Amino acid sequence: MNNTAASPMSAASSSGRSTGKSVSFTAELQSMMFSLGDARRPLHETAVLVEDVVHTQLINLLQQAAEVSQLRGARVISAEDLLFLMRKDKKKLRRLLKYMFFRDYKSKIVKGIDEDDLLEDKLSGSNNVNKRQKIAQDFLNSIDQTGELLAMFEDDEIDEVKQERMERAERQTRVMDSAQYAEFCESRHLSFSKKGSKFRDWLDCGSMEIKPNVIAMEILAYLAYETVAQLVDLALLVRQDMVTKAGDPFSHAISATFIQYHNSAESTAACGVEAHSDAIQPSHIREAIRRYGHKIGPLSPFTSAYRRNGMAFLAC
Repeated sequence: MNNTAASPMSAASSSGRSTGKSVSFTAELQSMMFSLGDARRPLHETAVLVEDVVHTQLINLLQQAAEVSQLRGARVISAEDLLFLMRKDKKKLRRLLKYMFFRDYKSKIVKGIDEDDLLEDKLSGSNNVNKRQKIAQDFLNSIDQTGELLAMFEDDEIDEVKQERMERAERQTRVMDSAQYAEFCESRHLSFSKKGSKFRDWLDCGSMEIKPNVIAMEILAYLAYETVAQLVDLALLVRQDMVTKAGDPFSHAISATFIQYHNSAESTAACGVEAHSDAIQPSHIREAIRRYGHKIGPLSPFTSAYRRNGMAFLAC
């Protein structure tokens, strides 16, 4: 996959955002960011920037998926096109496969299928199991020459990223009262997939010649949420790094963004306005993207094969 997207700073011009200006997920994103580790009241300007980043990345991903779909002579963008684009990143592909299984699991439970029968079908590889998982399994089988991709269906490896998010959520809730915890739980249930029609309008799917089908839209909604989650993960690391460490001569040598952030904070404090120091700032997001794109430290563990001209894709 060409694992880059246009810069988020030019999102409005490069992604066609202007066509969907009336559709915004800013309010929902603020709640999502809170549930993922940001302050209880995330900054509006930070949520706007996150929305631009996610929107830009999803539009670029859709364009690449449409190209793949065209090459194989299909009339719609399907799960196969997105799986093909994600095939090189085993960790994120494994995470997506687990998501697809649990989507099927949830569907079967809602329809009243016995849980034991569902797990038995999964283990036996029955054709009646999980339609999403079967689509993924059949497609990966058709392109897997080494067995690495199919092996992921049997892999029960602990997802360290998900584990870290759960631990962070547990630490957040320790200091919450009942009202805050209720708000937190409600925020945890938010997703792009629960607002399907709005999500389609946000991506301007109606104007596309080759449109994504239902399962492709589920995957796109999942990837959109994962992009938000990863932005929060990385921004929290950046914020931690931006705290001056006593005795460290390099503690300020991070980037121009660091200097800009502190100058801005000092100016705000001088004007008597609250600096919202506990909330993720737009500068944290920009610095996280800069580090991710330039493979600084642990933030971008990918090879140069994943880069093109712009910003690296965060979710896949």
